[in-house]
Amino acid sequence: MSGHLHARRVAALPPGLPTPPRTGAGGIPRVLSELMHRLGRYLDAPDDWLPSLNRANGSTRQQRTERSVACVQLLRASLKYLDLVTMRVGVPSAGRGMQNLTLRFLADQAGLDMRRAERATRDLQAAGLTSARSRCERGEDGSFKGLAAIRYLPEALFGAFGLAKWLRHERSKAALRQQLRRAADAKQCRRNTREYARGQLWLESLKNRVSKCPDPARSAPDDGDAGLAAEFERQVQIRAGQIKQNDPSLDRDVCFRLARQQLVPAR
Repeated sequence: MSGHLHARRVAALPPGLPTPPRTGAGGIPRVLSELMHRLGRYLDAPDDWLPSLNRANGSTRQQRTERSVACVQLLRASLKYLDLVTMRVGVPSAGRGMQNLTLRFLADQAGLDMRRAERATRDLQAAGLTSARSRCERGEDGSFKGLAAIRYLPEALFGAFGLAKWLRHERSKAALRQQLRRAADAKQCRRNTREYARGQLWLESLKNRVSKCPDPARSAPDDGDAGLAAEFERQVQIRAGQIKQNDPSLDRDVCFRLARQQLVPAR
């Protein structure tokens, strides 16, 4: 491509487009930020880097500048939310699931209106640079509502820019981190279960002790102070058991101290 044409294509870039990070800032793996940067080479020489995208519209002519820019920016927005383990575009959610992203969200991230984003999506899918599986749910009235599609990026996209080996390395590291997180979560879950069970047993034992305490209402008239003290201790034990049940990690002394702070003895 001549220097004049390169200058024309760069000058044609619309203002306000997000600039891809160069060093993986913001928690983005460096292999992703590097590909986001290298995608700019497509704008300089489309047939040298992604010929399938350059011919996605079925024409023998080179892809128009604004169309190629839209494709690059939509890819960059997708890379920002790419899960390396599954190569799926989305945001991790509670448990092991993933929240899918709508095209409108990705279009906003790419600085595109919906019309250009939809056209770029068709070009990228035709070129084999992204894939999407539509989803819907059925409402109570029997109608269907569209949901955010499940989107994937291919490993070949990284290979086209000389990043295939780096991608395999980062995916292995990401898979290992995921396994370690799951093991740590499972261990914490087992610990919480044990602590909860111990708290339940302790609460039952406190209830048994309280049931054996004399009822202050039946105390002799001249034993009023002793009856009030016994009732206060009874309430402290009950409250301590509740505190322990709510937070099994607290030990006995802490639970009783908090219970006494929260309860004011009758006077």
